[in-house]
Amino acid sequence: MCGRYLVEINEEELREIVTAAEKSVIGHSGRFSFTSSNGEVFPGSSAPVITGNNEVRFMTWGFPGHNRPPHINARSETAAASRTFGEAMAERRCIIPASGYFEWRALDKKNKAKYKITLSSGKAMYMAGIHSADGRFAILTRAAAGAVTEIHDRMPVIIPKSLIGAWLRESPDAIMEALTDLRFALLQTSDKQKPEQISLFK
Repeated sequence: MCGRYLVEINEEELREIVTAAEKSVIGHSGRFSFTSSNGEVFPGSSAPVITGNNEVRFMTWGFPGHNRPPHINARSETAAASRTFGEAMAERRCIIPASGYFEWRALDKKNKAKYKITLSSGKAMYMAGIHSADGRFAILTRAAAGAVTEIHDRMPVIIPKSLIGAWLRESPDAIMEALTDLRFALLQTSDKQKPEQISLFK
């Protein structure tokens, strides 16, 4: 799953995307238009999203549910057939740009370790998403692969840059080519005695 992610504007591509989204907000004068803490995006925040007609706009993270709290993630394997996500999968696919995302691994019943997960290339990642007609989005997830399986059994669907157009405007099948070459770093742990340092690796 993906419960929090990062948008760092020191990366040129992401800075351009954030700037484009800010320009779409009439009367905005600040550097950031979305709720963030050092670029960290939380559920319920507004964040830059790329839509099917190549517009960059701010949307709220949390897809409306049927008599349920908002969904921040949607399972890619079942979304197309879902009552909640099916229409959006067919008509309102989007891309959520990020520097990386965060995941937590349970150490025991009380303690967890927080990891930052990025592309091994160090470049911006483009997560597949869907959005509602009223400007809310969810991130698609898939079974974890590679190093991520050490931390969690799910991960975002990350679209290769070359297939962004195909995902947005042609076919949901572009998610079958999702990137899985990721690396992660231990950021912090709530345990008094830290686990073995994992550092960066594939």
